[in-house]
Amino acid sequence: MIAKLKTFDLFMLSLLIISLPSVEAPKNFFLVGYLLTRIIFEFIEWKQRKIKWTRWDSLFLIVVLIAFISTICAGLPHLEEWKGYGALMTAILTGWFLSRAHYSRENYQGLFILIILGAIPPLLWGLYQYLIIHTKPDLQLHSVGHVNHSAIYLVMIFGASLGWFLSHFSLDKFKVRLSSLYLIALGILSLFFFVSLIIGESRAAFGVGIILGLLIINFVSKGIKIKLIGSILIMLIVLASIALKTGVIEKQIYNQEANNVLSSRDKVWNVSLEASRFSPFFGLGLSNWHFITLDHLKKSVEGRRKVFDANNYYFPGHSHNLYLSALVERGIVGLLVTLAFMLLWIGHIMKTFKWACRTKESILLWSGSLSAWLA
Repeated sequence: MIAKLKTFDLFMLSLLIISLPSVEAPKNFFLVGYLLTRIIFEFIEWKQRKIKWTRWDSLFLIVVLIAFISTICAGLPHLEEWKGYGALMTAILTGWFLSRAHYSRENYQGLFILIILGAIPPLLWGLYQYLIIHTKPDLQLHSVGHVNHSAIYLVMIFGASLGWFLSHFSLDKFKVRLSSLYLIALGILSLFFFVSLIIGESRAAFGVGIILGLLIINFVSKGIKIKLIGSILIMLIVLASIALKTGVIEKQIYNQEANNVLSSRDKVWNVSLEASRFSPFFGLGLSNWHFITLDHLKKSVEGRRKVFDANNYYFPGHSHNLYLSALVERGIVGLLVTLAFMLLWIGHIMKTFKWACRTKESILLWSGSLSAWLA
């Protein structure tokens, strides 16, 4: 029974990974299947008194509890805070259960590779829609959606694929390795994802992609020559994109000339910073950002006896910032929990660096974690 349940668990997770960037309804079905399977596992372990508790479990629990308190104490009540709490709970429970699922080393490697390869079909379709049939105004992964969200996903995939490539690359055996179609394919795959960041025209994603590429090359590569060659190649691609005046470069030039380098992000952040004053400790409630109005902001600003200027604010629907979203929706307490999560994560990445360098299997997993954190 347990063996069959473990197989079904991995099967649901694998299907979820494949469908995540590609198809909407099936991925939700597979997600529910995975979560239900993990709940059954947790129940079995509880019955057998095999439950183990770590600091990560404590942190996940704190995130859930603080989000719950923010929901019942929402500064803008009776709107979409419970809907937002449900969405957050789904994401947090998925991460929590994944952290408690002890798969084999081979399973983790297989899932990691599946994540990378699963991004190829929706990326090819997105490029086809954007560049050939022109049914999309920008590069999007079908089930990821908005160009910025797709760009974030691609940044993570690029870093992970680069780590995968470098974990197999050895300059000392370059002549032998050059004949390996496997290694060549991994190199092309990393380049494909990096170029997609340029085509996607997200300046932040392109910038983070450059930093991420340089970090991974210099962290996981063995030998000064590989680090030097890899860094030079990335910079050559960047220089080529500037010389060819690619879309991402033209976008930057246009915004500079229009004196709008941040694409009005500063005005969006002004909304978040002002709205965080409404309910500073526990926030306005999850998913309630888009209910903030100019009247709310005006009342807050003038309540501090300052001059209100509507031109200082812009409403795209959300904060366009992970940390400001936490501040507005879950308050100062929610922001502190988010920062604690990120700090513990990067601390774990730094702590496990030497372990990761021991084997190529560990290097690719470590690179994926760093990619997700930096993105």
